[in-house]
Amino acid sequence: MRVRLAWALVLACSPPAGPGTLTVGVDGQALGTYIQSLHVVTTVDGTTETDTTFRASQGPVFPHEVKVDARGDLAAKVAVRVEGFATDDPSASPPAIIRTAETTMAPAPWNKLLRIDLDTLCVLVPPQGGLVGPTCNAPETCIQGQCTNDALDPNSLADYTSNWPSAAPDACRPANPGAPNVIVGTGQNDYFPLTDGQTVQAQAGPQGGHHIWIAVRMQNLKQSSSTTTVTATQPGTGATVSPYSVVFTFLPDEGGFCKLYGLRFQLDANGVDYTQFLGKPLDVQVKIHDVLGEDGIGTAHVDIDPNVLPL
Repeated sequence: MRVRLAWALVLACSPPAGPGTLTVGVDGQALGTYIQSLHVVTTVDGTTETDTTFRASQGPVFPHEVKVDARGDLAAKVAVRVEGFATDDPSASPPAIIRTAETTMAPAPWNKLLRIDLDTLCVLVPPQGGLVGPTCNAPETCIQGQCTNDALDPNSLADYTSNWPSAAPDACRPANPGAPNVIVGTGQNDYFPLTDGQTVQAQAGPQGGHHIWIAVRMQNLKQSSSTTTVTATQPGTGATVSPYSVVFTFLPDEGGFCKLYGLRFQLDANGVDYTQFLGKPLDVQVKIHDVLGEDGIGTAHVDIDPNVLPL
């Protein structure tokens, strides 16, 4: 009883958990150099917390981040207003773009990023007579050319990382992604799955080479600027096919995956004798290396048909 009472006293005397950390990250690379100054205001429970202006004359306007201090309030209501101007002096012209956002703080060790990406579809004063974005009334804000409620569920916010400007969620890598997942398939015009030991047809190419078609599905890696490398080894003999690398953008697919197909994997690249692979098993590996330094690897064990499909 004394031990239980002691623990109860410790818990009762422990200080209450404080609010976590919220970082507002503002980026606008899609706007190029059109935005010359940025005004960012944050409020906590209606009281101004930060009021900051960034000017191109002092350095790059994008990206910028602002830390929000909830001052001990576990359920603080945080609001953000971002105004971008086409001049270095915000007082010299009306905002060329406006974006707002609202969310709620949560207890530590909560450490989240409230990301605001400014885009060309929401510009109110476009350069050279371009398209004009909609004017939205609170509590809506313009996102990708549409007036949308600016309230954000705190559970939907991404975890804060210092590389957030390059880690924007996309169709293949969502906010708070899991481990990379790569599945090797086949297909010239689409992705088709491979079963273990499936026979794959080699084909004669238009320039005299001989190849098999490789396709791949992946998730939790960046959609664009990722390097996809195909390698293969013949089990038992150790004979290898020369690596094949491309930098192609992945297409969204079902189930949160993205796909890439039509990878012409040449068996006789760099003078390798392709006939040694005909009628034999081959272990094919696909490695995807994205711009964030993440790697995903998938492997397929196939058999190469002894007959080559002619051109």
